[in-house]
Amino acid sequence: MDINQLQTFLRVSEYGSFTKAAEQSFISGTAVMKQINRLETELNLKLFNRTATGVQLTPQGKTFQLTSTNC
Repeated sequence: MDINQLQTFLRVSEYGSFTKAAEQSFISGTAVMKQINRLETELNLKLFNRTATGVQLTPQGKTFQLTSTNC
């Protein structure tokens, strides 16, 4: 995991959307998706439930969010 993945995770968590997080990060939505997919693979966790209207944190994602923001 690198700092960019963590920052992207926190932005996606905040905005509930890969697209909105991408706009705020000045990168493409595909880049955001790849970073989140890579992070989920590295952690062996599913952090987000993806829907047609956005994303929501899974219970594991909520736990990861809390530990990430308390560092």
